[in-house]
Amino acid sequence: MHTSSQPGSIVRSTAAVAFLVGCLYGGSQTPAATASSSAPALLGASLQASGPSLRLPGVTADQVIVSDSVANAVSVFDAEGRLQTRLRKGIDYPLGITTDRAENLYVANAGASDVLVYSQPYKAVTVTLSLPSQSPTDVAVSAAGIVGVMSSTQPSGPGIVFFFAKGAASACAMVGDPNWHNMYFGAFDESGNLFIDGFDRNGDPLVGEISGGCAATSILTLSVANTISGIAGIQVVNGNILILAQNYNTFAPEIFTYAPPSGGSLGSPIATTELSAGIEMESFAMTRGGRDLWIAHSDVAYGRIEYTYPGGRFVKSFDERGLQSAFGIAVNPAASP
Repeated sequence: MHTSSQPGSIVRSTAAVAFLVGCLYGGSQTPAATASSSAPALLGASLQASGPSLRLPGVTADQVIVSDSVANAVSVFDAEGRLQTRLRKGIDYPLGITTDRAENLYVANAGASDVLVYSQPYKAVTVTLSLPSQSPTDVAVSAAGIVGVMSSTQPSGPGIVFFFAKGAASACAMVGDPNWHNMYFGAFDESGNLFIDGFDRNGDPLVGEISGGCAATSILTLSVANTISGIAGIQVVNGNILILAQNYNTFAPEIFTYAPPSGGSLGSPIATTELSAGIEMESFAMTRGGRDLWIAHSDVAYGRIEYTYPGGRFVKSFDERGLQSAFGIAVNPAASP
């Protein structure tokens, strides 16, 4: 990964995104020449919701699922915003969540050092993936059922990715890199390559690729040919890699879409989507077909926001007062990688 003094780099962060008393905070990324000593958390902006009874044309998600890292809950909503299930038993500081092709739900349960797996209708845990002394931040599932868990060793790193074979409760591989202090989010492509983001000990944001699943041995750190600020979620949709970022010059959230990497680089984005509502979000999910994009804001009770993609036009949010701090988000049916 290039440093901020070189063209085509990911800019340096003023401080590492770190676990403080078990909490994941996002530092702001600014050029090294103008770095500040402060590191604000990735907090959402206040947003008026459109109300749970409003169903708009073109909404493609059948379910929207949100993790709440303050309330220690995972909430499942239907497409109209009605609460179907709220999971609390065993939930302890939930962060990233995902669904697989069978609509199983995976919860990175950071406070309990495990990943909880639920099958529909999400009433009870079917499998627990144990990660002793780890703080899992996100979870991803490949088309073949391989589970990748992005994690940080308590209390201060390093970052490690654990792989689990389909249906297994014990890890089949673990991969780290001295340059990766902590892992943040991850997503598989159709071939089973895992794309991740995170940061090093100096707070430099990183993007990487891990190949091989259970046979994986290393992380390939990828360069980019544009500046990324406030790096957050990552998704793979129809072969392209999507990275959520916060533009700290305009305070506008944006999605960078990249073609698959070549020669260790993602190159320049093939598309940039500026989102029309909200700031400083934590993670996102894409509906089947890659048309609609759902966002989780960490400090907004109305934590599910839908945009068109790639246009970025705000569609709606759900008004659900039970949420305190939305962090992870998943949808059914999810987009194909």
